[in-house]
Amino acid sequence: MSDSFDLENSYAYLIYRTVRSLRRQFMRLASANGLDLYPEQWFVLVRLMKQPGCSQSDLSRDFDDRPSMARALRNMEEKGWIKIQADPEDRRKNQVYPTKKGSEIYLLMVSVVTEERKRMFKKLSAQDFKNFKRIIDQIYEESMD
Repeated sequence: MSDSFDLENSYAYLIYRTVRSLRRQFMRLASANGLDLYPEQWFVLVRLMKQPGCSQSDLSRDFDDRPSMARALRNMEEKGWIKIQADPEDRRKNQVYPTKKGSEIYLLMVSVVTEERKRMFKKLSAQDFKNFKRIIDQIYEESMD
């Protein structure tokens, strides 16, 4: 077997390592601000602030994991961050809305995340981010085939 495969130069490994590090950093930031908030819950709050009333099934599709999304939403509803209600036009669907508490958490964390981004990204240019987004989008598209 060839040992030409070097884990430290594997793009999948580098992405995985970075995602784990970003996840831990986000959870430290949330905890430092008195929140038991996971990145997935943050993504839901961000989506709901931009699209209040989106369906539970749309959120599940966006994050590609129906059972985990259902648990996360129940947990968020128990904490009073979101409200889940039946769609008045189709009772089989649920619409999800941020609550006042969820909106407050969003506003707090937007500020925290913005400051952390400035710190973490200070050595990167706008062009670096354009290139990164283009590359990561291409890898994503190709992996979906």
